[in-house]
Amino acid sequence: MKIIVLGAGVIGVSTAYYLASQGHEVTVLEKNSESAYGCSYANGAQLSYSHTKTWAEDLSFVKFVKTTLSPSSFASLKKFDKETIKWLIKFNKNSSRQRAVLNSQSLYLIAVYSRDLMKILLEKESQKDSSWLDGKNFNYRKNGILHFYRSKVAFEKDILNIQYNLLSGNRPIVFSANQCIEHEANLVKLLDKKQLAGGIFYPDDASADSYLFTKNLAKLCSEKYGVEFHYNVEVKNLLTNHQKITGINTTDNVYVADAYIYALGAVSNKLLTGIKLNTDILPVKGYSLSIKCNEEYIAPTTCLSDVEKRIVYSRIGNVFRVGGVAEFASTDAHKNSYSKPIKFLKNNLLSTFSNYGDMDSCVQWSGFRPLRPNSLPLICNSKKYPNLFLNTGHGSLGWTLALGSAKIMSDLINNHHNPAFDFLNNELL
Repeated sequence: MKIIVLGAGVIGVSTAYYLASQGHEVTVLEKNSESAYGCSYANGAQLSYSHTKTWAEDLSFVKFVKTTLSPSSFASLKKFDKETIKWLIKFNKNSSRQRAVLNSQSLYLIAVYSRDLMKILLEKESQKDSSWLDGKNFNYRKNGILHFYRSKVAFEKDILNIQYNLLSGNRPIVFSANQCIEHEANLVKLLDKKQLAGGIFYPDDASADSYLFTKNLAKLCSEKYGVEFHYNVEVKNLLTNHQKITGINTTDNVYVADAYIYALGAVSNKLLTGIKLNTDILPVKGYSLSIKCNEEYIAPTTCLSDVEKRIVYSRIGNVFRVGGVAEFASTDAHKNSYSKPIKFLKNNLLSTFSNYGDMDSCVQWSGFRPLRPNSLPLICNSKKYPNLFLNTGHGSLGWTLALGSAKIMSDLINNHHNPAFDFLNNELL
C-alpha cells in the first residue's frame, strides 16, 4: 500500500518506520527543514512509562482557574474564547477520580507497550554491521525517574494515590528526604532549606534525546526501508471528494496515496477542522532550557521531576535539560513571548540546585503540545474519510507514547486487531 505520513516528528517517523518495515511504500511530508524540529526538538526528554497521570486528574475546573490566575504558577490560559470554553468543559468532565484513573490506566497500556517496543527496536536495529540506531546515539538511559516533593501534604497524597492506582507491573518506591539525597546529591539545597519532604522513584522509567532518536530513525527509514522524506513542504489543505481523502495539497505539489496518516501537532489542527473533523485538541505551549555541563560546570546526573512546580530535569549526555510551563490555548511562536516562562524555569532552577551547569551556555526553546481533554491520543481512522488515519493528540507524553502509538497505528492499517487497545475505538471521528 502507498501511504503518506504528514509530519516528521517522533510520532510521524516512528509510524513511518513500522509501516515501511512491514513492506508499505511510505512518503513523509514535513514543513521544516529536518525531522523532529517541532515538539520533538528540545522537550523534557523523559520517558515516563510508569507515570501516566492525566492533566485533568490534578486540575479540576476550579483548581484550573485558580492555577492559571496565579502569577507564580506553571500554567496560564492565553485565550478564552468559545472553543476554549468548550474544551475546558470537557476537560472538567475528565477530572473525576473514576474517569481520571481509567484514562491514566489506558495511557499506561500504551506507555508500557512503547517501553517494550524500544527494547525490541534497539535489539533489531543495533546490529554490529549497522550504526543507524543505538542507545548511545540518542543518550538513552534506563536509570528511572525520581519525583520529588516540597510539601508533606503533596507527598502523602501521592503515596496514597499510587496505592489506590497501582497499575499492573508498576513498581514505584517511596524515598525519604535523605534517600532522595542519596539518589541525587544536588537536591541537598532543598533539604537544607527544609523544602524536601521526600520522593517517589519510578525505576522502570528512562530518558533520551527525542530529537537525536528521531533523526537516527529517519535515516534508518530512508536508507534501509526506502521511506521518502520531503522537507520544506507545508501542507495547505487536505483534498476530499466527501467520501475519502483524494490528495494532499502542499506548497510543493499535490501528493496522492492509498492511505494518509495525520501525525502533525497542535498548531496544524486547522487542517482537520477544514474538512469538518473535530479532534478536541488544544495547543499547550511548553518551554525548556538546555544547559551545557561537564566536570567544571557540574549539574544533576539523574532524571528528576519537581511535582508541585511541574518541572522536569534530565541529563542528556553533556546537556542538562530543564522543561516545564503550560500555556493553554497558546499559539504565539514568537521569542518575545519567552520572558515570563523562561524566568519561571530559571528562578526555580536556581532555587532548587547549587550546581546546574554553565548558565552562560543556556539555550531557550518552546514547543506546542497537542492536548485533548482526557489526555488520550487519537490513534484511529476516520469514519467520515476511511482512508484517513490519525496519530495525534499525545499532549506532554508524545515521546513516551511514540513507539506504542506508531505500532498500534501500523496494526490498524494492516487489519491486525489487538484487543488491549480497544479503548481507542471510542475515539473514532
